[in-house]
Amino acid sequence: MSDLYAQVRDLLYLEADLLDRQRWDDWLALYTDDCVYWVPSWLSEDELGDDPEMQVNMIYIVGKPGLVARLHRISSGQAYAEMPLSQTSHLVNTVRLLDSKDDGVISASAKWMTLSVDSRMGKQVRGGWYEYELRRVGKGLSIARKKIVLLEDVIDGAIDIHQI
Repeated sequence: MSDLYAQVRDLLYLEADLLDRQRWDDWLALYTDDCVYWVPSWLSEDELGDDPEMQVNMIYIVGKPGLVARLHRISSGQAYAEMPLSQTSHLVNTVRLLDSKDDGVISASAKWMTLSVDSRMGKQVRGGWYEYELRRVGKGLSIARKKIVLLEDVIDGAIDIHQI
């Protein structure tokens, strides 16, 4: 196994674990300042949105300050649809290293499933795939872009960044 593949896989596993443990500051530290966090909407049963600026999205956050604001809402209790906060378990698998460029930009993908449990909605299982653009920062990797494809085209209840 290549060292780069192991670094990518370990970063994706770490991200999932930090979300499950609700270690928000550590999770946020994985992202670049100019990051993009995107969950596109399905335009039809078989067509996924491909333009976050011109189409409706489930979530579209540009820049770390947007993630900070979202995490503040989650952790402060201001996200009333998420009270009480769900407990989650992310399963990340089928990690693939797609491309590695000389400028330190790495493309990767993975499949995911998440179990969310809360007192209002009970248990919910969601799944899909992730597409990442990672950047080499020093000796490690940071997340510059994360696209989360959610297989559901209709959502029961609310979703937020820790549930997908």
